[in-house]
Amino acid sequence: MLHHRRTMSVHLKLLLACLFWGATPTIGRVLAEFKAPFVVVCGRFMVACVFLVAFCAAAGQFRAVPRRHWWRFAALGATGILLHNGLLYKGLEFTSATTASIVVSLITIQVVVLDLLIYRRLPDRLTLCGVLLSFIGTAVVLSEGDLARLGAIGLGPGEILAFLSALAWALYSVLGRDLLDSYSPLLVTTYAALAGLAMLLPFLAVEPRATVAVFSDPRALMLMFFLGLVGSALGFLWYSQAMLALGAVGTAVYINLTPIFGVAAAALFLGERASPAVLVGGAVVVASLMLVNRPRWPWRRPPASFPSAAPARRP
Repeated sequence: MLHHRRTMSVHLKLLLACLFWGATPTIGRVLAEFKAPFVVVCGRFMVACVFLVAFCAAAGQFRAVPRRHWWRFAALGATGILLHNGLLYKGLEFTSATTASIVVSLITIQVVVLDLLIYRRLPDRLTLCGVLLSFIGTAVVLSEGDLARLGAIGLGPGEILAFLSALAWALYSVLGRDLLDSYSPLLVTTYAALAGLAMLLPFLAVEPRATVAVFSDPRALMLMFFLGLVGSALGFLWYSQAMLALGAVGTAVYINLTPIFGVAAAALFLGERASPAVLVGGAVVVASLMLVNRPRWPWRRPPASFPSAAPARRP
């Protein structure tokens, strides 16, 4: 019963994280006006690191990390903080939030491919079907039920940057799993955020005019505070907790709820029209979540593995 409650808590936190992240593309479009994506991301993670360090200190979870693990935390900072966010904000200067959301919904598929390449593990067929369904459901929502519109998406700089941003997050999801075997999700998230912030700080000096413009704008400061506390500190922490409980694939598939929450929020708070495709596509994504994260019974056949595979664990 206790394990069931903890699992339900993880799913609820993931839902809330995706709800918060649903607002990110819209906020990103506002902050993209400054044309200083890495300065904006730096401000966001300044806020996130303040709260994460406070959380970690209050929980008494700070501990020394062996040098052999330093590169892993640096890799998480580079992929999940520096590249994922910076490339997404830069891409939003060239493409719409809707197009970026469609491209970013490829994250789960990228996680599966990377898991196969790095750990030589392939999820079972039902999980693969769930991953594909999740992408289709998101595409139905964002195309308003007209999947033919996906063919109109070009391959411009915005789309390429959004794809690379998604790939960076997929790497963050796959690489972070090993560290969660040795450290708490809070510690992993805190050290990864600090590593990413260290990589972002030089951009403040490289772009002094943009730095002054961003940090002197009350609206930008308010948005960065929201993204830093809710979207980064809490969202990243809950994502790490979910990776420990559900695995990289089971966690990443939740990301396809993010654009759906974004469309729903725009309809609710901005009065934008939402087509019936939101309900249809949303139902497909929810079904895919249940398929990917269905109970793993002891008699189930484990995912396919290949020679030289890492020790068996849930993808």
